[in-house]
Amino acid sequence: MPFSVKVTTTVASTAIVLSTVIYYCVLSGGRSSPPSQPKDSSSLRQKVSPFTFKNYDKLAQQFFCDQLPVKLSDWRNPGDVPECEAIWESLDQVLRNHGLEQWAHTEIQFLKSPQNSYPLATGFAYVIPSRMLDSGPGTAKKLTWFQYINPVLRMARTKDGHDVAIRVITVNKDGHEQLNILRKVAASPSSLLSNNHTLPMLRVFEYEDITFGIFPRTAGCMEEAFDSWPKNSVGDVLNMILQALEGLAFIHDLGIAHRDADKSNFLVQWHPESLRTMTVAISRPRVYLIDFEVAVEFPSELPIEARVSIGPPSGGTINIADGWGRAVPPEVDSGMPYSPFKLDVWQLGYSFITFRSTVPAIDEVLAELVLDDPVARPNASEALTKLGKVVNGIPPEALLIEPVKFDIEPKQYSTEPHNA
Repeated sequence: MPFSVKVTTTVASTAIVLSTVIYYCVLSGGRSSPPSQPKDSSSLRQKVSPFTFKNYDKLAQQFFCDQLPVKLSDWRNPGDVPECEAIWESLDQVLRNHGLEQWAHTEIQFLKSPQNSYPLATGFAYVIPSRMLDSGPGTAKKLTWFQYINPVLRMARTKDGHDVAIRVITVNKDGHEQLNILRKVAASPSSLLSNNHTLPMLRVFEYEDITFGIFPRTAGCMEEAFDSWPKNSVGDVLNMILQALEGLAFIHDLGIAHRDADKSNFLVQWHPESLRTMTVAISRPRVYLIDFEVAVEFPSELPIEARVSIGPPSGGTINIADGWGRAVPPEVDSGMPYSPFKLDVWQLGYSFITFRSTVPAIDEVLAELVLDDPVARPNASEALTKLGKVVNGIPPEALLIEPVKFDIEPKQYSTEPHNA
């Protein structure tokens, strides 16, 4: 929903008009339209004036909050950057009431930390020693800025100095399945399990019909693990893939399919970059699974063969009428029921389709993740066991080698709408 209202408090008539709108918004309970033609402007002005001059700031804040997008899909693309920024500016006091200071907008879609300062350590974001004093990616300085893709996500700092990500989870009737899943896998006691790689949800709070989730800020993304700036070795990348498979196996055992298991939805504490020092890293970064907006959960009593989906995933901010926008295996476009759990495996494997370890036994297992036949394709547990056995049977020093990029023509995106 566009944010185009501008307030000019120095012009009396504009203040009266705006106050009139605010007055009716408040009386109507918020997030609804005021009457377009009041019957008596003089009597209306008398009613509005106490609000206008006594509690103007509070009512103005309420007015702008009432203009927030009313659907999750509207949050993904509300307009250009100024309109995206206006959304969160209107929520500033709401966030402060919950002990959160927003990161400031600098330019385009970049945010910077308060006073451009470093955060306190949280255990979710680290920097390798050889990059500590640098100023580019993977450095401590990088932890003080963030580039957002859409206004569903915002960075903030808590009162005690920890950086967190604020995510819009539900709006009105949208997103409640995602919230229920997150409460099951991203909160205690499930979040305490070592094989659960879901990024913990620290807390939630509500404003009117909107639910916000608070998550720790991490240092990197698995999307950068290969063919990007980090100097990760084959061993570094394989460790991340194994953790990702472990995370998928965990949620699958609970009857939950992610349905968007692309490497871009896995975060990491840091990139080990073993090739920078040519030594096998002692510590390994933990991998975290995020973004459950198109995930589905099946009842435990439902037989495995009945846990199926039809067509491309949809939900949350994803409008199926606009197309899915990611590559999919053949079964998704078949129009027939398919296993969303096997879809997860394919999605993870396909996001590393150009990665080659140059170790035949390893590359053979990775190739099985993207088999067109879902019956022949392993599930997450099978893939984890098989890949883990091969990797663990190789000396770590033998995997201290540079990955090879294999050129392959990417699959076409699925754009045809389906009935889910």
